[in-house]
Amino acid sequence: MHFGSDLRQRVISGVLLAGAAAVAVTLGGWINALFVALGTGAMTWELARMMRGDLGFPKSSAILAFVIGALPPLVVEGVGIVPALAFALVSSVVAGFFLGRKTLRPDLLALGVFMVVCAGAFFVWLRDLPENGLAIAIWLALVVAAADMGGYFAGRAIGGPKLAPILSPNKTWAGSIGGIVFAMAVSGIFAVVVGGSALILAPIAAITAIVSQAGDLAESATKRRFGVKDSSALIPGHGGVLDRFDALTSASLFVGLVLALFPGLIVQW
Repeated sequence: MHFGSDLRQRVISGVLLAGAAAVAVTLGGWINALFVALGTGAMTWELARMMRGDLGFPKSSAILAFVIGALPPLVVEGVGIVPALAFALVSSVVAGFFLGRKTLRPDLLALGVFMVVCAGAFFVWLRDLPENGLAIAIWLALVVAAADMGGYFAGRAIGGPKLAPILSPNKTWAGSIGGIVFAMAVSGIFAVVVGGSALILAPIAAITAIVSQAGDLAESATKRRFGVKDSSALIPGHGGVLDRFDALTSASLFVGLVLALFPGLIVQW
């Protein structure tokens, strides 16, 4: 009975969250930027909360953490990606000094905040691209979801050696490879339906899947390092925002960097 209640709660919250994300990404603009800002603000708060541990988290620090995380995606929408990345760098220094100065690893907090807010800024920038922005955002979400689902089912069906037993005991090499293959397959189907280049997107999808898995493992390592089970309890049945979007965060950071450095690839979607 208890399991059924938890599962129902998990499904309901998951559907609502996915629906809100789909609407925000489809509409784009300030709606999407605000949705992403809420997510990065929550993730920054979760990071600081986890790393502070027994120090506690006064209301002023919680507000500061949220604002630090939420502003860069909004700056992208207002003035562009370069000022947003500069602001993200300043934000991470502020987080390390004011939120992490009494912790054992203020540098780790600053790095985590920098990566989260840069990922959020890049996702808003990708969606706002006048050429193929919506297609890139949808492709990214589908590839990350495919890597996760493919990894889960391949791992359960095949089993075998563990990928990183200390960080995540349930993940296997078979699951990791299965996730990569499934992500490439979904990317290929997407390219055929939308009209992108399946051959060019295939290796990008493979690397994106690997990066998304690395993001998942990095969050697991952080939680293990600071002795917490979930990043928070903000999403009923799922844990925290960081627990749900760790893979998408790392993947957004990777794809954003790739397309910023090689803008000629944008037309391949």
